Amino acid sequence: MKLIRRIGPLRMQAIKIALLGGTFWFAWAYACYQSVYLQEKGFQASDIGVLNAISAGVNILSVSFWGTVSDRIGSLKRVLFSVLLGGSLLYSLVPAIPTDIAFSHLLLLAILPSFNFFRGSMTTMVENMQVRNCNELRLNYGFIRSFGSLLFTFGSLSAAGLLAGTIEVRHTFVISFLLMLIPITLTIFVRDPKLGRLKNMNADPNQKKEKISLKPLFQNKTYIFFLIFAFIFYIAANCEATFIPYYMKSIDVNPQQYGVILAYRAMLEIPFLLLMARLRRRFSLQQLFLFGVTLMSLECLCLGTIANSLFTMILSTTFFGLGNGLFIGSSLNYLYHLAPDRLKASAQAFFAAIASVAGIAGNLIGGALFDNIGAKPFYLVVFLLMMISVIVFAVFVLINNKKKKALLSDS
Repeated sequence: MKLIRRIGPLRMQAIKIALLGGTFWFAWAYACYQSVYLQEKGFQASDIGVLNAISAGVNILSVSFWGTVSDRIGSLKRVLFSVLLGGSLLYSLVPAIPTDIAFSHLLLLAILPSFNFFRGSMTTMVENMQVRNCNELRLNYGFIRSFGSLLFTFGSLSAAGLLAGTIEVRHTFVISFLLMLIPITLTIFVRDPKLGRLKNMNADPNQKKEKISLKPLFQNKTYIFFLIFAFIFYIAANCEATFIPYYMKSIDVNPQQYGVILAYRAMLEIPFLLLMARLRRRFSLQQLFLFGVTLMSLECLCLGTIANSLFTMILSTTFFGLGNGLFIGSSLNYLYHLAPDRLKASAQAFFAAIASVAGIAGNLIGGALFDNIGAKPFYLVVFLLMMISVIVFAVFVLINNKKKKALLSDS
């Protein structure tokens, strides 16, 4: 008790929020091997693409449903508890699905996406819990989120070490559930964000609800072009992430070492997350996330040209890790500042929907493309897509800034 008094209530809340995110990402590190498992069971890249596309469709329903439930009951904590428990428990059952019968592929294509009704909202709800609490308590989100990246690094390295000789890939599903019991328990003790609930409590029950128009949001050209950028970028990002295990196999690297790649990338997210507050004083959010995507695209360029071993793959992913740290720390903040005050939740929802639709397109197209043109040409195409997304938005920003300057000079 004396220690808790010394720490103080605000710091204690910060510790709880950081621990929730950190333990979640540690457990999530063991939940990243579904593609590797299915690859062992004979799934081709195109099969994985179809599976992930269906799963992305379920994700859209999942995020909208659980977000609505959270708003209606006025508690993010209870929804987070349900999503984490349901998603991790169902995921642990994946190895129990038969893989040696004639219609195994169809069975997996039918069952696995349905698990995403819970699992598809897990990362979103954890991020929401951290972001909303950090905003309400004025905590440093970059610092707290970097703790998650750090524990994801440790989790990925421990998973890769165990897979090297102690456990089989199918065991990671159960381990991830057992580890997920820690953040599930922590949700009971973490502060439930109060902002939405306070608004509901203070509202006059006899007052008619005012209809909120989305017109100001869609009249914002910068927001529309940001959605166009997001659609192109997330097609490329889904292609980049989904087929890494297949790329590893194509250059004779054991896909079970996938955790090493994930760990290294997560570790490199940390510096820019910690420096985000200082970087924002010197650069605009536009500049930061566009530079982040440019760095991420360089990983794909290297994978399409020079990478031919685990070592050169790790060197290539240096660009992705640094770029993703910039992107995580700047993109959602940029989206938040773009939207009008009363439409910030709607702006986030449309952004998430665009990302999910891009996930469907990226996985469907990417799987077929990977099988038809091969690993290295595939990642060169992904590089071009990422650069196109950067160019489209950068050109719009330049033209928009020139128009603003012209209007100022005329006035």
